[in-house]
Amino acid sequence: MAWPRVPCLLLILLLLLHTCLPQPGPPSPPSAPQCHIPYTEGRQADIHCFWDPGQDPQIPTSYSLHWNSTEGISSAVEGTNVSGVIPRELYTSYSDLTVLVKAANQHGSATSTMAAFNTGDIKKPPTPEITHYCPQPLEIYWIVQCEDQGSSDQLCEVQYRTQDQQDWTQKEDILRSFLLLTPRPYTVYEFQVRCACEGPQALMSDWSSVYKAWSSESAPVKALDVWSDCGVTSEPPQCALMWKEMPTWLVQGKVLGYVVTLSYSNGTVAVVNVSMSEPGDLCVCQEKRCRFTPSLRGVSGVDVSVYNSQGATKPAPLALPTSGLQLPELSFTVNQDMLSLNVSWSLPPQPIENMHEYVVQYKQVGLPPTQGFDWIKVHQNHTSIILRGDFENHTAYNVSLFAVFINSSCLLASAISYSLHGLPPKVTEFKVQHISDSNVTLSWQHISLTQSKGLILCYQLVLNNVTVYNVSRDQNSLHLLRLTSGHHQVWIRAETKAGLGPSESITFSTENSPGYLKYLVPGIIAGMLLLIIIIVQMKTCAKVPDPSNSKLLQQMKLQFNSSLTAIFSPLESNPKISELEVVENPFWGANACPRKRSSPDGQTEGVVGEERTHIRTGEEAEKEEDADKGYSKIIDTDEEERDGGESGSLFEDDQFVSDYEKHFMPVDV
Repeated sequence: MAWPRVPCLLLILLLLLHTCLPQPGPPSPPSAPQCHIPYTEGRQADIHCFWDPGQDPQIPTSYSLHWNSTEGISSAVEGTNVSGVIPRELYTSYSDLTVLVKAANQHGSATSTMAAFNTGDIKKPPTPEITHYCPQPLEIYWIVQCEDQGSSDQLCEVQYRTQDQQDWTQKEDILRSFLLLTPRPYTVYEFQVRCACEGPQALMSDWSSVYKAWSSESAPVKALDVWSDCGVTSEPPQCALMWKEMPTWLVQGKVLGYVVTLSYSNGTVAVVNVSMSEPGDLCVCQEKRCRFTPSLRGVSGVDVSVYNSQGATKPAPLALPTSGLQLPELSFTVNQDMLSLNVSWSLPPQPIENMHEYVVQYKQVGLPPTQGFDWIKVHQNHTSIILRGDFENHTAYNVSLFAVFINSSCLLASAISYSLHGLPPKVTEFKVQHISDSNVTLSWQHISLTQSKGLILCYQLVLNNVTVYNVSRDQNSLHLLRLTSGHHQVWIRAETKAGLGPSESITFSTENSPGYLKYLVPGIIAGMLLLIIIIVQMKTCAKVPDPSNSKLLQQMKLQFNSSLTAIFSPLESNPKISELEVVENPFWGANACPRKRSSPDGQTEGVVGEERTHIRTGEEAEKEEDADKGYSKIIDTDEEERDGGESGSLFEDDQFVSDYEKHFMPVDV
């Protein structure tokens, strides 16, 4: 439905253009011509006339200059649309002329108003010549030849400007010199002069050629802009002292040199005079920045001033970098533009004590100290600045924000930025770092800032054209887990704001085994070790029997109980105390365990296994025999139950000494 409306809209547009654009027609009337005779030494010249053609007629139009003299001479010449010339042979000196301009084309013609003058009154005087000037105060002088015009008096106009200005400032009614009352010190001024010799219709001469003059010197004002390039260390010994060359309108004279005052930590002070006539190796100046080459090792304070023939500036202190100050964190961003870096930050929640200003600096990554480096100082209440310079495309710049105090500075924030982002290069050293049954670790080398052509956003890895992994730019490895058995291929490429760079690939294979196999071998080894430990313990550690199964102890327990009954029984007045005699097992060696026995009165009775000195009664011998039988074998309750409760003879059934007696009976040491 909208298609039929298109021709209508085009027709309306053509009609509007037709009505708005000027239509061809008769020319507009030109302005009245203004004529003069240029100065030529020794002879008269042609009459030159100028006019304004008015509105452009849009079609070819001819212009002609017509004149009549009082002598009845009439003539015309063809001219351009803005000027025409009456030849010298077609007019007479000091004659009255009337002049007009006529414009004509195919649609008609138009005539200007008439101009009347005497040819003797339209002669221009010679152009003045500025001869010399005085710098203090700044005054220029010139000469003009009005004698040829029949007059010695003149009236002139002067226009002037500084070299860095475009517009002129004009002064009128000047005679033979011009004094500039308040010139800028040590500044180049440009002057031009034109004059008119006295007469009823005197014409001004042409402007003279531009004349340049220096104003006088004055003592420099304002302090130098001093800073330092400390690289990544921010340590004073590694810092390079720098300052910006002061503009001419501030230094107000020719720079003769710089004075650098170095205050050291040990209390000494050194003053270095850097003369611009012979700077030597002390200072290198280029691109309107100067670098002080001596080291700042051991320096605690630096001041720099510039001087000319009239004086010196106030010393400018260097804010040496410091660390350890508790400063708030700021939000810091850098946005790139084609020709600039737009830096902005947030104000701290509370004002920073004793802070004078901010400094924003940028440093091209990868260049030596002081190269690709610049800084700008910012008022403490501002939160943004535009850095302009000769930034290279696809190049990394480290932009930093500093807080400046009286004689120190502290880094607040920094960021890496690019003036223009480009596609990153191919990732290098992409390889398999570790591989197991189903797990693989891939690694690669970081793309450096000098090669990335843009800020790396991430590394993109693609597994088998299916799975995509976006890895942080701070990492250089990736772990792939639970891969299937077979061949695998992984592609990697870096990404910047300009897009993804070229890819690099790697191929590897995995073979997945059953899950229990990876535990089988460690389990077998652990089992064998455990079995060996058990066997060793069984061979080295004898079984210790339970003493509660000893018949001797059971018999002693009965004797002890009966003794207690006799002691506490009121019917028995003379209780008997049993005597326990330790005897040697006849199966031990005679000298294996010699033991001594004590009598109730504390005397030694004899040594077991050797000659006995005590004569035993039949009752005692019977008790000892029962005791020996009781200790000769330890009865295991479980074994008694299995054997049906039959124990048999202690010495007849067992041919060896029991374990209990070996373990518990006293032996000679």
